[in-house]
Amino acid sequence: MVVVSVAVLAALFAASCRVETFDESPCGEAKDAAHRLYSFHFGNDMTPSPENLEKRKRYLTDELFKQLSANTSRTDYFTASENFPRTFKIGQCTLNSPNDATVQVQIYWKDDYTTVQKDLLVDVVKRANDWLINSVTPDPKSK
Repeated sequence: MVVVSVAVLAALFAASCRVETFDESPCGEAKDAAHRLYSFHFGNDMTPSPENLEKRKRYLTDELFKQLSANTSRTDYFTASENFPRTFKIGQCTLNSPNDATVQVQIYWKDDYTTVQKDLLVDVVKRANDWLINSVTPDPKSK
């Protein structure tokens, strides 16, 4: 009985940690897709490697996965940095078409004295019923 209670409490806690926007618009769904990838990415080893890329495959278009599979750069594609940031925030969304959106992702580095922000533009596309990451580029307007 105690094991079942602990399992139920753990399941409820895990469910409460996920933030749902309940926005079923294309931009809402695209932002959720970007949030899922970045939550996974920041919660795991961000070092570029074939093994780590494979773990992110479910969030990516086949084209992006193939492109990144051939990449040998030490720069983390998803943060455009070799120095891993500490946190991220999902920003604005621009709908390019009913099945294509650009989501702003703000990433932050913080130490005892400063906080540095850089913005990324994440292209999210709808394939079948899933919104998937198709590209990530630094925002040219970002500091």
